[in-house]
Amino acid sequence: METVVSQGTSRLEAIRRYRRMYKLEDEAMEDVSDIPAHEEDEAIANKRTSAKKAKTKSNNSGIRLDASFPAQVDFDHPYRQLLMAVKTKPFLLIRGVCGSGKSRFARALAYQTCPSHLQENRKPGNFQLLAVQPSWHDNKEILGWTNSYDIFQITPFLHFLIKAWRHPEVPFILCLDEMNLARMEDYFADFLSILESRQFINGKLVSDPFISGVKLKTLLESDPGIWKRLELSINHDLKQFFLSNGIMFPPNLIVIGTANVDESRHPFSMNALDRTMVIELNGIDFYGGIKAPGTELDFPDVPLDNDYLFGDFLQGREAYLSFPLNGDFIVAELYAIDTILSESPYRFGYRVRDDALIYCAHNAKLNANKGNNEWVLTCLDEIILMKVLPRINGSYKYSEKVINGLLRFTKNRYHRSFKRLTYMKNKAEGTDSFSFWS
Repeated sequence: METVVSQGTSRLEAIRRYRRMYKLEDEAMEDVSDIPAHEEDEAIANKRTSAKKAKTKSNNSGIRLDASFPAQVDFDHPYRQLLMAVKTKPFLLIRGVCGSGKSRFARALAYQTCPSHLQENRKPGNFQLLAVQPSWHDNKEILGWTNSYDIFQITPFLHFLIKAWRHPEVPFILCLDEMNLARMEDYFADFLSILESRQFINGKLVSDPFISGVKLKTLLESDPGIWKRLELSINHDLKQFFLSNGIMFPPNLIVIGTANVDESRHPFSMNALDRTMVIELNGIDFYGGIKAPGTELDFPDVPLDNDYLFGDFLQGREAYLSFPLNGDFIVAELYAIDTILSESPYRFGYRVRDDALIYCAHNAKLNANKGNNEWVLTCLDEIILMKVLPRINGSYKYSEKVINGLLRFTKNRYHRSFKRLTYMKNKAEGTDSFSFWS
């Protein structure tokens, strides 16, 4: 793949170049219906013949969970996108219809990473499922509360957090089921902020605390039994660590949220979407797990370890410097998308840029020996699906110019994103409601 933007290219030069390349000036923002039908994909032309028929077209731009976990991740493996998304940020949000395997994937990942000493009644002790409730209007169900008897109520989330700290060599998988049953910012705001505070200090991953050391000391004064209930009675080193630093984000924790496709659920805000990697499941292979092994709920002989799941990049700059030429291309593409979104409420900032650079940097390691850079286009296609399209939610009437611009940008280049946008547009034409989530 030709390097389109060289190192040191200015922002203005990048925008001008990509306006020329993708014809993003006003005249190119016209409705895609102006494109001659013979130049379009036959499936798209058929969709336009009937709005009713268009709405019944399936969305096949996502992924399926019908494979086994590889001992080593290959770029062509079905789970590569999921696993590289985890390396990018340990907070996934998996979208799909009921019964499509969203929470099952989280459970299967726990099985594949659970060593024998944490297996409890043939179940992985490094897994916790929390069902989000519509009544969650604050963080009490996440971080606990003090009752009228001055006893601190320890939540399953907090207990699991401590357990992860007790076993730092093992990946711990927390699944929050149906996260859009309540507003994520109401019950999960602390987590979203603390996730962004992670940094390496002296080679160790640290973060802001969920519960500060000062607050923990205050709680212990009125409720000394907290240590026992957290199974830390004899772990003096960890107790002292928490008293000095607070209870921080465990470096071995992965959070996987699920979201059902249901218009009655709460929408996700830009603030929440900025901090997660959105994975969409499409369709169900009803032969999956029958004719061939599927997502395994069984323990392997050798469990997957932290190095398999966690990456070493936290900042976009680190990822960029690891492959600057590809990094320039990625940044230029993001500038082009930003140009399309410039007059809309869907614009993104540095978090999306950093996630794109980090995601592609991890994928670059899988393609170090390949002779071309076509993989970069594949990864950017996935970034658009995970980080850009989930932000789009509103009236089609007011978003039509943006949608047509994105269709032109992705056509013949980012195939999965183009399919997803086409599906969204065809569905919106009959309802005027344009959304990734509907």
